[in-house]
Formats: sequence, structure tokens, C-alpha cells
Amino acid sequence: MLNGVGNEGGLAVGKAIKKCAMIGAGVMGAAIAAQLANVGIETILLDIVPPELTDDDREKGLTKESREFRNKLAQGGLSRALKSKPASFYVPESARLIAIGNMEDDLGWLRDADWIIEAVVERLEIKKSVFEKIEGVLRPGTIVTSNTSGISAKALCEGRSKYFRGHFAITHFFNPPRYMKLLEVVPGPDTLPGVIQILAETCEKSLGKGIVYTKDTPNFVANRIGAYSMLCVLRTMMGLGLTIEAVDELTGPVIGNPKSASFRTADLVGLDTLLHVTGNVYEGAPSDEEREMFRAPDLIKQMIERNLLGEKTKQGFYKKTQDSEGNRVILSLDYNTLEYSPQEEVRLASLEAAKGISGASGRIKSLYYADDIAGQFTFHTLTKGLIYAANRIPEIADDIVNVDNAMKWGFGRRMGPFETWDAIGVVKSVGKMREAGYQIPVWVQEMLESGKESFYKREAGKLYFYDLTSGEYEEAPVRPGVILLPSLKDREKEVAGNRGASLIDIGDGVACLEFHTKMNAIGDDIVNMVIKSADTVSRDFQGLVIANHADNFSVGANLSLVLFTAQEEEWDELDWMVKTFQDALMRLKYMGRPVVAAPAGMALGGGCEICLVADRVRYAAETYMGLVEVGVGLIPAGGGTKELLLRNTEHLFEVQKGGIYQKQIELMPYVARAFETIALAKVSTSGPEAVKLGYLRPTDKMTVNRDLLIEDARKTVLAMNMEGYTPPRALEEIRVAGESTFAMIKLALWALHEQGYATDHDVTVATKVGYVLCGGNVVADTKVSEQYLLDLEREAFLSLCGHPKTQARIQHTLTTGKPLRN
Repeated sequence: MLNGVGNEGGLAVGKAIKKCAMIGAGVMGAAIAAQLANVGIETILLDIVPPELTDDDREKGLTKESREFRNKLAQGGLSRALKSKPASFYVPESARLIAIGNMEDDLGWLRDADWIIEAVVERLEIKKSVFEKIEGVLRPGTIVTSNTSGISAKALCEGRSKYFRGHFAITHFFNPPRYMKLLEVVPGPDTLPGVIQILAETCEKSLGKGIVYTKDTPNFVANRIGAYSMLCVLRTMMGLGLTIEAVDELTGPVIGNPKSASFRTADLVGLDTLLHVTGNVYEGAPSDEEREMFRAPDLIKQMIERNLLGEKTKQGFYKKTQDSEGNRVILSLDYNTLEYSPQEEVRLASLEAAKGISGASGRIKSLYYADDIAGQFTFHTLTKGLIYAANRIPEIADDIVNVDNAMKWGFGRRMGPFETWDAIGVVKSVGKMREAGYQIPVWVQEMLESGKESFYKREAGKLYFYDLTSGEYEEAPVRPGVILLPSLKDREKEVAGNRGASLIDIGDGVACLEFHTKMNAIGDDIVNMVIKSADTVSRDFQGLVIANHADNFSVGANLSLVLFTAQEEEWDELDWMVKTFQDALMRLKYMGRPVVAAPAGMALGGGCEICLVADRVRYAAETYMGLVEVGVGLIPAGGGTKELLLRNTEHLFEVQKGGIYQKQIELMPYVARAFETIALAKVSTSGPEAVKLGYLRPTDKMTVNRDLLIEDARKTVLAMNMEGYTPPRALEEIRVAGESTFAMIKLALWALHEQGYATDHDVTVATKVGYVLCGGNVVADTKVSEQYLLDLEREAFLSLCGHPKTQARIQHTLTTGKPLRN
């Protein structure tokens, strides 16, 4: 977060961005402020003073001079951010870093800010008036940016001083700012290079953003191409007579896009916002060859006239309601009548065939070349989108990498347009496009004529992209601090591996254990590689990182295998499976080298247990961690129950005098905390919340930008060795709470059952959890070993596996993806 490169125009060398100011407490402004606070940056949140008192204000006894009234809009924005779903804050406590105020009384606060971000309404004159006020209090070295989604940087800073223009740029965050990786950075005509470097450094490392450098053109990159694609989808749908729900099936996960697909996304964004974005291009890009595509369709105009704006008005392309029995149903819009009706089942032959293909690349290729109506839709919408994206270079960005990244990071897509074009085959698809009468962009034809048949290629572990300027392949930039495991494999750095996991040399004497099963579910292959990795690293390396690039670190045990083995009553086999997993994790815990787990996404069940036995955890901000076995009628049995007990009691101490214990802290409240966490299957909604729940320690550290996670974990291993790593010793004297605390847990469960909050089987499962946490049938303060607790875990797990209601829960979860209460 260095605020300074040289001392151009007053930029202070080495000055860190410690304080930010956000002007505008609307949805985006408050959410950006929340993300700044999430990463520890003090933030000022200002908005205007409301024009008039409301009746509610008067009832509270407020006047126009009351601070509560004058800060009302800023406070409202902060309150909405605290209640937002998905959550804007990692933990609510982060909101303490945000100070609220107003633009009339507190403008002077901006003198303390290192970075001021404007996020007011999308009207040029209003934004310019805000900048005029900011310039009156601007101190040397402060950077000013706008979060505009499409207004020109040149227009925004017109009339401002040379100093202001030099320190001004656009930083376009995508909604919701906590979750969306994309940040478009748009320099103005006079922006100093050092300013852009500061913004990139801060936003990548501290805020976790992926930076796309764009030209100062209408709607920049992502919204320019995204809006075109949306309107193309809408017009093609109406031309072919497809339903809204059918199109969302064709443009969703099957082709690597989010579940919200096209029209659910439009509802989330808001049709009024969509109209604003498309109108911005229509008015601002008169030379665009596809300008007419951006003219507002009559359907959108009619929907806006009827206030069918999407989520904000509770109805858009979809409408959430209830049926006669009170069940929640989602209706879809008939765009011919503008009436809502139950969604129709989507039956398209090529769509069903594509769903059976592994990987988005194969599925989209299958649909693109299909002959039915689904194939026609995919061919025309995708072709138009690819050609449009190609024709925008170098107008909106200098290269295909920035365009692909913008579409992936801004819209949550698996592939950008040029990666998609490679997936369907450039040569073959261009031939099909020509047959259909489409005009191929000149530079794409030149690329093919030169013998280059793809936009990207991979050689010797490096990725190359086709560069329009040189007409050659250039190495794709990889910023320092990014470790790419597939690239290392290509360079023959894999030390060992099987179908489920690999051990990779990531440099400086550190190895990385990578899982690569479906959802990284833990089965024999992963367990065997854990054991193999422990043996290899303890002999040949200085430490181990456990990490991968998948969406989820690990969702836990392979439940299908557990259910099958239990149903076959292969109890010895099941006992061996659990014991082997326990032994593998104990081997990791005590292998004599630093082990650093680096989870991201879901780390559930066994995935959480792996993190619990690591010496340290370097966690991604978006880590969703929990011991969730109770949800399927089981208990954590890979050591998770034991480890959570240790996490909750390891800080307790005993005072000795003359070899005699004088004082022992009561275990019951700490055991109760561990019991509640496991019995309620609590899952963190962020890495910091995992610390609050006790899954992680305060000494574990967070990486906000996941791209840097493996390198940060590697550095943690190296630092531990540099500090003098001392391997932990097996615990043989763990004080347990015993029968008295277990009796209190059983009493609490009885009360919950009597009040209807717990089913019979809930009580059965939770009783097993309590039994293990209390150390079984022993007196209070008995000392037991880790192995003793592991044996209790395994015994409880096996007994529950044989219960018909547990088997029903597992089967229901595997079938529906949802828990069953029985």
C-alpha cells in the first residue's frame, strides 16, 4: 500500500494509505466503505444533509441542527451495509472503523484522507460539484477517484486544477464490492503514472481486486461487452420464441456462467440501471458498428413503465410469490403479455446432452455446434458477442487478456470471450460464422492467415496470448507473488501424485499438497497422498503448504462412499477408513516440519479438520469453514471434535505451588462453546468469522487477494523456519470436563427436545458430540490422551453410521444438496 513512486506532483515517498474517505453512502458507496474497513483501513463515510425533517424525525425530537438528522443518510447507508445479504462486512465489528458525517459539517475531515472515493448519483454535474468541494480541502499527496460506471474521466475532471487532474482517476468497483473481483482503473488525460501504480498496489494487495486497465470509453470494458451480450440475448430469445427460463438454462452454469445467468442477473442489477448503461453507450459511442443494439428494446421500456425493475420492486423478469399453500414459488414473465406464470420445464435435447459433458469448454462447444433451437440460440448469441468483443480492441483495452479478465472477474464467468472462442475452436467456428454471413474482424482473419489458430497457447508451463500490435504471441503477465500450480506441473515440479491429489515443489524447500477431486471431496486418494506427503516433506523439504486453485478447499468426506460402506454393513472397512484418516492427520500434525493450510472457499468437515491440525493457517478472506457433520447425522471423526475442544481450552492454565495444583479454571463454559459450534454445524461466512468461531486462531493470518494465497502461505512456512520452528509434541494429558458437564449438556438437549427445537435424532447425534467433548464416562478433570479422544470420535461415528435416520439424512443430502431433519 505504498502511496508514492518518486515524488511526482506531491506524492509522498513510502506513505501508506491508512485512511480513506467515501463520498456517497448509497448501496455502492456504503459497500465499498465496508470493504475498506474489512481490510483494516479507517474510512470516513459522508453524504448530503437531508433537505427536510420527516414526521419520524420530529417524533424523535430532532431539529435540522441535530447531528442525528444531519448524518441520517450516511448512517442509513452504514446500517444497510450491516444488514445486507450477502454480507458486506466480514464481521460486524469492522464497522467500528467507519466514521459517518455529512458534506456540510465534516468536509474538513477529508484533509486526513490518503484516498477519497466519490460514489454519488451517476450525473456528471453533481459529480463535478462534489469534486469542486473536495478540491477546496485537498491536501498534497491525496488521491481522488470516482466509482462511476461509465462517465468519462476526461469529463469528470474538466475545470479542475492541474494538481487535481494529476491525482485523479476512475476506480470502478463491481457490485457487491466484497465479492466481485473486478476493479476497472481508468486514468484521466493528465493522471500521473505513480497514481495508477499506487491504486493498483493498494487495490490488488489490500482490497483483493483484479485490476483491468481500460480506455476512457463509454462503460469501459465489462459493462460495454456485458450490456451488448444482454441485449443480444434478449433480442435473440424473442426472435426464436424461447422462454425466459429456457434462456437462463442456456446461459447459466452449463456454459460456465453464474446461476443467475442472464435474466436473473438483470433483475439483480435492475432494469432501470440496465437502461442507463445501454443508453450511455448509444449516446456516447456513435461510431459503434452495433450501436442500434444498444437502443432500448420496447420490452424493457414497457417493463420500466410498469415498474417491473427487478429485485428492487420485487418483480422483473421473475416474480417471487407464494402458492395457495404458502409455499415460495418463482414465476417468470411472459414477454408477449407481460403477465407472470409458473415456470415451464425446459426440455431441449442439446442442452440435456451438454449437461452430461464434463467441463464448461466441452459443454459450450457441444451447444455451439448443435442443430436444434438451443444450438441456434447459442450459435447466434455467442457469435455476435465474440465478434463484438474482438472489434472493441484496441478501442476499450489494449489486449485480449484485459477483456477476458474483465468478463470473468466482473460477471463471474469461467471464461472470457477469447478463451471461449478457443474452446469452440477458432478455425472451425470462423468457418461456421462465415457460412452464416457474419463478418469476421480483420485482425482475427490476419491471425489465422499467419498460421496461428488460437488466441492463447501454453508452452513449458507459461501462458502466451496473441498480441494485435506485434502479430505474435506474447507471454501473459503474471504479477509477482502469484504461484500457479498447473504451470509448475507443466515444468515437471510434481514430486508425487495420484488421481485425487498431487505434491508439488513450489520452491525454497517448500512443497504444496494440492487436492483435485470433484469438490475436493476426501477419499482414499487424498488420504494416501496426505500420508505420502508427510513422509516426503519430513525427509526432503523444509515445510508443507496445503492449497489448491479450486473454488473450494475441500467439502469434506466422500459421503457416497461412507453411505455405501454403511449400507453394506462393512463395519471393519468403515472403521479402517476413519482410523486411516485420523492417523493421516495426526501424521501431518506431528511430522516435524511446518505445515501451513491455505483454505479458500468452502473448508467443511474433513476439509476443516485438515486446517485444524496445521501449525498455521493462511486463509483467504472468503473462507467458509465449519464442522458440518451433524447436518447429516454424524459427528466430526477425523480429529475435528478433539481439535475444537483443544482450541477452546488450550489457553486455560493451572497454577502449581510445591508441585500441587492450587487452581483449575472451570472447563464447562469452554466445552459448551465447542459443543454449540459443532452441534449447530456453524459455518463461518468469512475467514475473520472463522476466527470468532474458534476454527482459526488469532495468530492465523488473512490474504484478501486469493491469487497471492499460496505464495503468502509459502512465506509463512519460511518465516516459521527462520524464527526457529519447534515441532509440537503429542498431547498425553488433556484435562476433560467429564460426566458432570456431560449431564448438563444432556439436560439442555432434553429441554430443546421438549420445546420442539430438536428431533429425536438431533438429540441422539448431539449427545454423541457431548460425550466425546466431555471425555466419555469419566470424572471431571480426568487427564486423557489425543488418541483416547480420537477413539471416542471413531466409535461415535461408526455407531451413527448404522442408524437408519443418519443414512436417510446422508441419502437426502446427496440427492438434493439440502439437509434433512428427521
